[in-house]
Amino acid sequence: IMNVHVKDICGLTPDIDEAIIKIIALIRQYDCEKYCYFMTGNVPMLKRMRELAPEIARCAGAETMGEDLVDKGLETDSCKIQLFQPHFGDDPDGYVRAACEKAHANNIAVNVFWADDPALAKKYLDLGCDVILTNDYQRVSLILK
Repeated sequence: IMNVHVKDICGLTPDIDEAIIKIIALIRQYDCEKYCYFMTGNVPMLKRMRELAPEIARCAGAETMGEDLVDKGLETDSCKIQLFQPHFGDDPDGYVRAACEKAHANNIAVNVFWADDPALAKKYLDLGCDVILTNDYQRVSLILK
């Protein structure tokens, strides 16, 4: 599954709309609609992606500390949220656990970006995260065996 992280530092502009359309065309050209999802913290962009390609899943990410990602996910019909380590506040374990519980109660999966250390990845899985994004898949995958 490909996490297609689309960033727009200037807000929703004609250029970003054109870029989203090109990305959608490539996804469709290679018949990857079921094998990828869009990830962004930009609510207008998530909504635009939903309009242009409702068949491609969306993942709501954080733009600011303390943002309620589940509410953002529900607002944009996203099937995933993506937590961003180290922006978990003063109680990281409590934040992750609460976000996972609320997301799962709303049928939303939870990614965590990132964990390259197997022990940290295991901790996130134990707290309820569904997906670990990592730069070291080989090491991290060993915890699942």
